[in-house]
Amino acid sequence: MAAATAPLVKTFAVPVPPEHAFAVFVDELAAWWPLGAFSVGGETSTAAFERDSDGRAVRLVETLADGTTTDWGRVTRWDPPHAVAFTWHPGERADAATDVEVTFSPSGEGTDVVLTHSGWSARHDGAGARERYDGGWELVLAPFAEHAGGSG
Repeated sequence: MAAATAPLVKTFAVPVPPEHAFAVFVDELAAWWPLGAFSVGGETSTAAFERDSDGRAVRLVETLADGTTTDWGRVTRWDPPHAVAFTWHPGERADAATDVEVTFSPSGEGTDVVLTHSGWSARHDGAGARERYDGGWELVLAPFAEHAGGSG
């Protein structure tokens, strides 16, 4: 039996309160996500957390230049301003979804943000995908940290 692929964990700090960091992550996704390198449709797309009538995020979607949408994942935990979790399968079938959880914890004058990406066994290339995402999440989260620290 093969050993399970360990979750990937990325931790970083932003110099703003958790409420602000959470809001930037979920409400300003299109402003900081590097769509040119990390999306289905490229830099002409937009990405957003889609909300229900109560304002709760229900899914993560990318809208392509032609107006069609592609599902990146479904929200599985919505706990503002503490955490958001979602399945993750941009450009992949939903049955190959992994799991991502992002937590926002107060730390001094700012916030510790922890992204945990797990569930690699759902993918045919689990360990290889984890290795690619290790560097990929760093490239995605750097603009978030810059945007969160420089906004509002």
